[in-house]
Amino acid sequence: MELSDVKFSVLLPVLERSDITKGLPFALNSIFQNTIKPDQVVMTIDGLFSKDFELFIKTFEKKYNLDVIWINKKVGLDNALNLGISKCRNEFIFRADGDDINLKNRFEEQLPYLINGFDVVGSDIDEYDEFGEYLCTKTVPYSNKEISKTIFYRNPINHMTVAFKKKVVSSVNGYPKLFLKGDYGLWIKLHSKKYKFINLKKSLVKATTGSRMIKDRGGLRYVLSEFNLQIFLLANGETNIIYSILIFILRSLIFILPVSLRYIFYMRFLRRK
Repeated sequence: MELSDVKFSVLLPVLERSDITKGLPFALNSIFQNTIKPDQVVMTIDGLFSKDFELFIKTFEKKYNLDVIWINKKVGLDNALNLGISKCRNEFIFRADGDDINLKNRFEEQLPYLINGFDVVGSDIDEYDEFGEYLCTKTVPYSNKEISKTIFYRNPINHMTVAFKKKVVSSVNGYPKLFLKGDYGLWIKLHSKKYKFINLKKSLVKATTGSRMIKDRGGLRYVLSEFNLQIFLLANGETNIIYSILIFILRSLIFILPVSLRYIFYMRFLRRK
């Protein structure tokens, strides 16, 4: 069977926000200009939205024949993703973000791994600031073995690059309700059930991040989310109490750093040029 004959869905959660409005036309264009085209694109709209935003989305809904799920109240990203998964008609699902650019060969690169036995497939990302300037590359552990060794202290998957099997995610009841950590929580659940992971050692998505992302990833709410994450790791048998306490302390210290110092840490230790 040719790769072009394999049917797959793209899951695209969005909400009304200025960066989404600015980036969505480019994100959708990058999906439909890929070397292999999706059979279906499911877009979820989470939360209240203005009439202008509704008209904006409907323009693309008609142009690209999108399956749009209008959620008329704020349910949160995890619930929106689970609703979107339930509407995907294909076994292979690719996650995408509303302001990121998928490289033209992304689907072609990842599909063979899903076909040949892997359950979750990701990749590196190249990060750009809000002005389109390249910042750095966010790398991840690549083999299933490397991912197993690191999942207890870092998120092993760049969520905007992930592709997975619907039946596998459905088998663990989808994304958990885990404050600010839903994606990470899903990988923990899947890994605890011995599903197979792999990351490709190449960047397949250009992600819009920059200073806003680093500024947002701090403060007491992130300390709280880290506490909940450690409880979740323990509950799923992915860490022990000693490591859990140690990682909680270290990561919480990073979250309460001033933004300028947190930026230096992210760029020095978690990214590469």
